[in-house]
Amino acid sequence: MNEKNIIHRWIIGNKKSDREKEYMAEKDRPMIVVQSHRYRRGPYTGTGELLRKLIPTIYEKWNDVVEKHSIEVLSVAPELKTLISTREETLTSLAVPKERTRFYSRLRTLRITHGLIDLFNEITISQIVGPITIVFEEVDQCDPLDAEFLANFLRRANPQQIKIIISSKYEIPHEQLKTALDQYSNETSISNSILEEVGINNYSEIEQLKLAKEFIFSDGTSDDSNELAAYNSISPKDRQQFHLERLNELIGMNQWSLHIGSIPYHTERIGNKPKSVEVLLEAMDYCVDMGYYEATIDFSRRGRSLLNWQEDMVNMWAFTTKLTLSSAALGRTEEIPILYEEVLNNTTEDLSHMQASYALAMLYTRFQEEKEHIKAKGWILKAIRHAKKLEGDDKNRVFQIVFNENGLALIELHLGNPEEALRLVTDGWNTLKDKLEPDEHLLHRSVLLFNRAQILVSLKRYDEAIQIYDQVIEIDPNYPEYHFERGNLYSKIGLLEKAIENYNNAIQLSPPFPEVFYNRAAAYNRLGIREKALSDYHYLIDIEPEHADGLLNRATLLYEGGDYLNAREDVKKGLKLEPENPHLLCALGLIELAEENFVDSLRAFDAALMSDQKLCEAYTNRAIVYYELGKLDLAVNDLQQALSIEENATLYYNRAWVYEALGKWDEAIKDYTKSFVFRDVDEQDTYYRRGICFIKSGEVEKGHEDWKRHLSFGDTPYAEEMDNLIKVTSKGGA
Repeated sequence: MNEKNIIHRWIIGNKKSDREKEYMAEKDRPMIVVQSHRYRRGPYTGTGELLRKLIPTIYEKWNDVVEKHSIEVLSVAPELKTLISTREETLTSLAVPKERTRFYSRLRTLRITHGLIDLFNEITISQIVGPITIVFEEVDQCDPLDAEFLANFLRRANPQQIKIIISSKYEIPHEQLKTALDQYSNETSISNSILEEVGINNYSEIEQLKLAKEFIFSDGTSDDSNELAAYNSISPKDRQQFHLERLNELIGMNQWSLHIGSIPYHTERIGNKPKSVEVLLEAMDYCVDMGYYEATIDFSRRGRSLLNWQEDMVNMWAFTTKLTLSSAALGRTEEIPILYEEVLNNTTEDLSHMQASYALAMLYTRFQEEKEHIKAKGWILKAIRHAKKLEGDDKNRVFQIVFNENGLALIELHLGNPEEALRLVTDGWNTLKDKLEPDEHLLHRSVLLFNRAQILVSLKRYDEAIQIYDQVIEIDPNYPEYHFERGNLYSKIGLLEKAIENYNNAIQLSPPFPEVFYNRAAAYNRLGIREKALSDYHYLIDIEPEHADGLLNRATLLYEGGDYLNAREDVKKGLKLEPENPHLLCALGLIELAEENFVDSLRAFDAALMSDQKLCEAYTNRAIVYYELGKLDLAVNDLQQALSIEENATLYYNRAWVYEALGKWDEAIKDYTKSFVFRDVDEQDTYYRRGICFIKSGEVEKGHEDWKRHLSFGDTPYAEEMDNLIKVTSKGGA
C-alpha cells in the first residue's frame, strides 16, 4: 500500500478480546468504542451508538452545530428525539401509512452519511471536542448502511482530528468498505491468544446454561466458541426461555432502534410465530419509510419465510410488496416479475391485482435497465381497470384511480406524449380537490402538482411551471427537491440569483446531495462569482470524488485562474473515470496549450475529436495549435469545420486572423465583417484588425475609416503602430 501519512488503522484478528488489547494500548487522544454488529440495532448499529455516546455532551454547549444536522442525527439515532429539536417535517415524513405514496431515493442514506461526516468534522475542531479516536468494533458483521458510512468516513475524515480504527475479522463482505480500508488505513494483523481447548461436555449443566445465557444476552454477537457451543447444546425450551428474558429486558429499555435489531432477533427465536410476524412487519415498515432498503429486504424475506398465501394473504402481500419496492429502489429487478406473478396466482382481489399491476408498470417504465414503455402502459391500464372496480369507500376508489392515472401520465411522458401526461395530472389534481376533504391525501396532491410543473418545463411553458412550483412549495415548504427543481428552472431562464436562493433553501432543508452543489456552482460561475463556484466544486468533489463533470468544471475554473497544476490533476482524475470524455480531453489540450506543450496539446485535441467529431471547441483550439506550429492551412480547415457546427464572432475573427497571416486580405476582411453580426463581437479590436486588412489590400480610405471607429471607443494600445502606418499610407507620406 502506498503510504500517505494516513493514521487510520484496520486491526484484524479472530478474537474481539485480542483486538481490544491492541487498540486500547493507544493513549494519544480520547477514545470512543462502538459496537457495530448488525444483530444489535440493525441499520446504523455502530454509527447510531457513536451518536448516542457523543451528541448529548455536545448538545449541551453547541446545540446549534448539532441542530444543523438534526435530520441525519435523528434518522440514525431516533432515541435522541427527546433531546434534539427537530427541523421541519415534510408531507412525506408526516404521511400516515395509507397515504404514503412516495418513498425516499436509495441515495438518501448517502446524503445522511455525508451530513454526519460534516458534523463529526465540525465538532472535532479544537474549539469544541478536539481530536478523538473512534473505534468501530465487529465491522465484519456490520450492516450495509454502517459499511456505506464507514467507507466514506475513512476517506473524508481529517486524520488530525478523527483517527478511525476499524476492528474486525479479516473477511469484510462489503466491497466498498473493503476498498476504502485498503486505500485509507494501515493494516495490523494480530495473533489469537492461545487458549486451552475445553470441550463443552467438560462443563457442568449449570455452567453450560450460564455460557448459553451469556451468548443470548450478547444478542448472538459473542465470538466465544464455548458460549456458542453451549447455546447449541442446551434444550430448545431453555433457549427460548433465555431469549424471552432478554427480549423483555430489551423492550423495557424503550429504545426504538432495538426494534430493528435485537428485538426481532430474539422474538423469532421464542417460538411465537404471530408475534414474530408482528415485530418483523413493524421493523420492515419503519425501514422502508426511512429508505433503509437492504434492511427492508431482509425483514421482508424473514417474514415471508414464516407464512404462506393460503394462511395469511394480507401479511404475505405486505412482506412481498415491500420486498419488491425495496429491490426496485436498489436496482435489483430480476426477481420482481416472479414475485408479482406469485401474487397474481394466489388472489383474485381487485386491490391486490391493482397494486401488482401498478408495480409492474413502474418496473418496466422506471426501474428496469432496459425500459419497456409499451409493456408498462398495458400493465397500468390493467391497474386502472381494477381501481375502478374497487368496492367500498368511494373516496378510496377515486384516489386509487387518480393515483394510477398519475402512473399512466409518467408512461405517456416516456412515450413522448407530454400533452396527454399534462392532461392526466391536471385532471387528477382537480378530481382530488373536488372529491376529497382539504386535508386528505395532501402528499399525493403535492406529487401531482410537482409532476405538472415538471411536464410544463418539458413543454417550455416556464411561467406556468414557476406558478405551479410556487403552489407546491406553499403546500410542502420543507421538501428540498421542490426548491431544487424550481432553482433549476430559474437557472434555465437566466434568473441566476433566484436559482441560487432556491439552491440555498434545498441545502438548508436536506442532508447534502451532489446535484445541488453542482448546479449552484454553475450559477455562481455564470454570475462571475468564481470563489463561491470553486468552493461548491471543492465540496462536491469531496462528497463525490468520481463526479466527472464536477472535476471538468473545477478544472476549467482553475485553468481560467492560471492554476494549471491543479487543473491538470482534476483532468487526470476525470480521465481515469472516463478515458474518452471529449470535454476532459479538450480541457487537457487547453492546459497543454497554455504551457506551450504544442505536440501534447495537439494529441489531446485529436483524441477529443476522435471521441466527438462535432466538438466545436476542439476544432477551435486545435486551430490555435496549428497556428502556433505554423500550419496555417490546417488551422483554416479546423476553423471551417468549427463554423459548420456553430457560427459565432470568435470563430470568424480567428479565421480572419489566420487569413491575415496567409496574406489573404479579402478573405480576412469578409470574416471580420461577418463577425460584426454577432452580439459578442469585440467591435473595437475587430475594427482595428479589419482596418489593417483594408490598408494592406490597397483600400486605404476604408482602413482609415475603420480605425476612426476603433479610436471612437477610447484608449487603444495600437496608437503608435497606427500612427506609423497612417504616415506610410497617407498621401504625401514617406
